[in-house]
Amino acid sequence: MKFRNIFWGAILIIVGILFILQNLGLIYFQWTTLWRLWPVILVLWGVSIIPVKDWIKVLLVLLVLGASISFMFNRTVQWDEGKSNNWIEQEFSDDNDYDNDADRHYSTQTFNIPFEDTVNTAILNLEAAAGSFKINESSDNLISFRRRGNSSEYSYILKTTDSISEIDIEMENASVNLGDKHKNTVSLALNNYPVWDVHLETGAAEVDFDLTDYKIQNLDIDGGAASIKIKMGNKSEETHLTIEAGASSITIKIPEESGCKLNLESVLSGKNIKGFEKTDRGKYRTKNFEEASNKIYIDAEAAVSSFTIIRY
Repeated sequence: MKFRNIFWGAILIIVGILFILQNLGLIYFQWTTLWRLWPVILVLWGVSIIPVKDWIKVLLVLLVLGASISFMFNRTVQWDEGKSNNWIEQEFSDDNDYDNDADRHYSTQTFNIPFEDTVNTAILNLEAAAGSFKINESSDNLISFRRRGNSSEYSYILKTTDSISEIDIEMENASVNLGDKHKNTVSLALNNYPVWDVHLETGAAEVDFDLTDYKIQNLDIDGGAASIKIKMGNKSEETHLTIEAGASSITIKIPEESGCKLNLESVLSGKNIKGFEKTDRGKYRTKNFEEASNKIYIDAEAAVSSFTIIRY
């Protein structure tokens, strides 16, 4: 039997066995550390397609999985020891002091990038990392940024040439305390005058973008173990949406009056794309594609993910 026919099935079996052993109390580790290992999906995917003999692939897979499982157990031991020590230190402290200590990790950050009326095209490059990221309103500024929670602060670089502005927003250092009670939340409001290109890199993140008020020319999402919800509008005659994701839940909403072409490459992924007809292997389109005045092109690569398109 070909390696590619058993590869992903073996991965699911191993993960299932780990869950069973955890539930039976035979082993113990923190599943919250699993989000850090989402790049392993990409590594295993790469192993499955490299042109070497199957026994070499099996050896590489065992090495990767062994290292990953060892990491999970080691992280759990460190987390438990750290948690135990902190509990001993705090056991006899005043409750108010404890609350204040927890709140030290909580912070807020806001900044606004002014809009120049000479700008016709805007490019946003956003490093999402971990947490919740939303776009759901418009702004008189080019971008209004709000963050609250336990992450490090973000910084931005603005470059403007003629009628094009490019904004890079990234975390100053990738530090998010997942154990804190304050979740990292970022809200963005964009100006709806320029045509937008949005490039998003996510880790273990929740992405909820309502883009119905914007003229979106390109939207690129490079996702890890993410929950991705995108609502597209019909402000642009042609929109290109590209998604690469592993172990993610992906939901895309598109207007019924817009025509849509979908090119989907998926491995062990479920899909729900009602309203589309299949034109070729991995290729689909809506029945109204040819006559629609607004067209959306979606290219998606998904591994161990759920993929849904809803027409509204």
